[in-house]
Amino acid sequence: MKKSALVLALAAAIVSATATEGMAQAKAASGTPAAGKTSSTATVTNLSVQDMGSLRFKLAFENPLRQKTKIYLLDKENNVLFDEYTYGNTQYVRAFNLSNLTDGEYSFVVETGKEKLKKDFAITTKTLRGVSLASNN
Repeated sequence: MKKSALVLALAAAIVSATATEGMAQAKAASGTPAAGKTSSTATVTNLSVQDMGSLRFKLAFENPLRQKTKIYLLDKENNVLFDEYTYGNTQYVRAFNLSNLTDGEYSFVVETGKEKLKKDFAITTKTLRGVSLASNN
């Protein structure tokens, strides 16, 4: 899929962030702290990525200094799949539908000035196999 088509599909798939947490379909990459909290002198705090199920993720953070903030989604090769800027907001909450992405490792990055916070996650497909016996009537 072409990069521009992927970016357009991702941007079109952004939905409201009111859904509740669903069953996890992605796992946090190893070594990533669960909460994404930073010191009180940081411009962005409480960065979190929440799995809402069906490959929908909610990205949230606080920006108490209301600085210009760049938000972007990267794949494992650091290709930018989505980016946007936010200005003057103390809180950011947005849901992303990532069902059009293939299995792999991804990162949400939030950048203000010299500060850069990153939340890694992986999309994996799991297949369940089973056996059912036919009834002999």
